[in-house]
Amino acid sequence: MNKIFIGAVAFGAGFLAGMTACGRTETLPGEVRVLTRVDTVRITSPPRVAVRYVKADTVYLPSAEGADSVRAVMPVEQAEYAGDGYRAYVSGYRPRLDSLVTVRTHTVECAPRPHRFSIGLQAGYGITPRGFQPYIGVGVSYKINL
Repeated sequence: MNKIFIGAVAFGAGFLAGMTACGRTETLPGEVRVLTRVDTVRITSPPRVAVRYVKADTVYLPSAEGADSVRAVMPVEQAEYAGDGYRAYVSGYRPRLDSLVTVRTHTVECAPRPHRFSIGLQAGYGITPRGFQPYIGVGVSYKINL
């Protein structure tokens, strides 16, 4: 009998602890609690979506002999990389994006649920070890919202 009572009390305490919507905090009626969670997403070798020719750029490269430089015209391209939750543009000669790290912030507003269960002193008529009798004791109540 004693083990059953202890098990029932432990179950009830665990159930009551899990009843709040946003965790166990003291909030005033009508107060809203805001939770902010930050996720970091690392994307290696993101897929290229499009490449556009932007312009031609003139650069001077050293020659093999080392004395003079050689004039070269290089195409400047803009590459676009896109995926779920990100878009990146990279420009230059043969542009390539090696990796991309994005930080996503989720903000959730949650109002506390009204407490339906309560523990308190009670007086009434109930089942006792001697049958139906009036009693005074500690009991659990459930509030019904209509």
